[in-house]
Amino acid sequence: MNEASVLSEKPTKAFTLSLIAGILILSNAVLLGVVAKWFIGIMPTLPGSSGNDATFLIELATVGAIFGVLVLFGALMLHIKPLSKKAWGIMIIVFSIPSVVTGGGFIIGFILGIIGGKLILSGKTKMQTTKPALTT
Repeated sequence: MNEASVLSEKPTKAFTLSLIAGILILSNAVLLGVVAKWFIGIMPTLPGSSGNDATFLIELATVGAIFGVLVLFGALMLHIKPLSKKAWGIMIIVFSIPSVVTGGGFIIGFILGIIGGKLILSGKTKMQTTKPALTT
């Protein structure tokens, strides 16, 4: 296998799962922020509490959005620079796990992020070979 073919191989299944995970985590955080800002009354409260603190929920949504963006970044970098796939897999897992605090992308994003990151780290990803660009 020559260098050009190694550079053109991309872990497509892991990329797809991680990309969907990042989108779900980000959309869950945005939805939490919207509800905390404009529809605080529809959020369920914990028994014994006097109500929801909108400031806390907006901060939580901000943290969730950061996790979602970082998972998306890891997935995109996995697609752009597949030679550093171990680093991107670790990044995807590291930011998918704490996203569960903010809803974890409706929990499905959390699960897909863990599965995508594990596929990357296990090395069992199917690589799709793309044709290198022709230079003149």
